[in-house]
Amino acid sequence: MKTELTRRERDVLVLIVKGLNNKQIARELGLSFYTVKNHVGRLFDRINVASRLEAAVWYMQEGNTP
Repeated sequence: MKTELTRRERDVLVLIVKGLNNKQIARELGLSFYTVKNHVGRLFDRINVASRLEAAVWYMQEGNTP
């Protein structure tokens, strides 16, 4: 079953895959650092991963490209 992500979760995930940290993601998306931190936490819970590396691997296994 494919996990459905919100648009913002996908935006954050793509930037994680590109190697950006939370501060850089916040600047890129025009969000606060804490909002990004919350998005990352919810994203990790939703796709059942514990790290940025695992999130990037999950993203690629879903057939996506950075």
